[in-house]
Amino acid sequence: MTSATLTQSPQERRLWKRCFWAGIVTLILGAVVLSIFPSQGGDFLPGYGTPVIAFEFSSSPAEAKAAVGNSVEAMRSGTYSDFFFIIAFGLFLISFFHAAKLQTGQKLFKFMAAAALIAALSDVGEDILALQILSDLDAARGVDWMHYFAKAKFMALGITGVGAAIFLLSQPRILRKVEGAFAALGAGLTLFALTRPEQMGDMLGLGVTISWIAMLAYAATQAFKKVQA
Repeated sequence: MTSATLTQSPQERRLWKRCFWAGIVTLILGAVVLSIFPSQGGDFLPGYGTPVIAFEFSSSPAEAKAAVGNSVEAMRSGTYSDFFFIIAFGLFLISFFHAAKLQTGQKLFKFMAAAALIAALSDVGEDILALQILSDLDAARGVDWMHYFAKAKFMALGITGVGAAIFLLSQPRILRKVEGAFAALGAGLTLFALTRPEQMGDMLGLGVTISWIAMLAYAATQAFKKVQA
């Protein structure tokens, strides 16, 4: 099936529905998890934007303590709740690229689904390390590894944004091209910010969110599309 095909199989629709609802849950959980994480930390570099980004990219006990400040319990609660968010965004992204693969027949989207899995697994590894660090912030065992998991996560998420842009820009309608442009913008912001998170930490989450909204918009139109024989 090519990207220009207007018909849709029941299997495609099931995948797009799964993607759509997982995307809705992802956005809701994302907002909830952000509200649980502390909004203020210690004396970390302001370019990180938020304590959680500063904490994710810390590479020493001093940096971890500066990011967390007096909000250890809030950071721990946010980290526990993040596991549910990981499941949601992993399902959202993997469903999107499985549906894209089925719709286009292009193997590229199998690799994008793999990148989505890498992002989710990197986030799990990061959270496990974060909980270990938060259990004894003075020792901060494993902190020198955590920023590698954070970088792998955001790198993989940026790559999936590129994959979404490629898919959406290949679609025949103008609205799809607009969605593709937004996905590309989000991917570009994420990958550029990753080169200097200590200066553009806020752009990491913003870029990912822009790409996800573009993907969700497309999934919404496909999830409830009439199936033709």
